[in-house]
Formats: sequence, C-alpha cells, structure tokens
Amino acid sequence: MGGFEMEGMTYLAIAYLGMILGLGIWTWTVVTRSRNLQLRIKALEDSLGLEEFESDIITSEVNESDKK
Repeated sequence: MGGFEMEGMTYLAIAYLGMILGLGIWTWTVVTRSRNLQLRIKALEDSLGLEEFESDIITSEVNESDKK
C-alpha cells in the first residue's frame, strides 16, 4: 500500500489529544454559558429590586418563618 499508516501508539496519542481538546472546549462552553446565565439572573434580580437574601427561595422561606 502506498498510503500513510499510523502505528498504534501514534494513533492512540492523537486520539487522546483529540479527546482532551474536546473536553476542554466543552468545559469552556459550559463555564461561559454559566457566567452568562448568572449575569442575566443578576440583572433580573436588580430590575425586580430584590435584595440578595430575598432572591434565594430557601432563605426567604426561612426569613418568613422567623417573622411569625
């Protein structure tokens, strides 16, 4: 055959590098979307005039039960 043949270890190394690169890109995308979502949530809370402790459902329920 006149084509290019990769040895097993070379193929494996390239496959691992591709997998690591793919995981890195996926992680970057998740982190970027998470930051964007957090900024949008913060902007919504600010536009509604919520304080930080009021925007959390669990702490607001605890605060309401403390007032009773």
